[in-house]
Amino acid sequence: MDAEALQAFLAKPHDAIISTNRVGKGSQLSPVWFVWNGESFLFSTQRASVKYANIVRDPNISVIVNDPVTHTYVVAYGHAEIVGLERYPELGNAIVEKYIPADQRQQFSAANQAIERASRVVIVLKPAKVVGRAWTAL
Repeated sequence: MDAEALQAFLAKPHDAIISTNRVGKGSQLSPVWFVWNGESFLFSTQRASVKYANIVRDPNISVIVNDPVTHTYVVAYGHAEIVGLERYPELGNAIVEKYIPADQRQQFSAANQAIERASRVVIVLKPAKVVGRAWTAL
């Protein structure tokens, strides 16, 4: 997959599956909505989540973004960085625009105002390695 195809694929509203490392128990897999900014995967999580605790303890994570219709996928590996929401203030809006249809965004935003913003952080994965495959024929 070339760079242009990679950018186009990651701009689509596919879920990502994040793999973090549990203590002595293998991987923990979590579906997340994300934004690809051209060099990093960005997603938000709550400090109270298990994935947050896993990343604090071991920042090595993996991500797979898969399109089951076209059988196209991207896998990325690397060290995650945890940063405050202020570093990416438009991330929430970018995720809503990517994943929520325009006619449902106001309702979605109202429903999510109950989530405590102060308890959220941004996880940044600037991959050390990216592997992608776009199937052209089966």
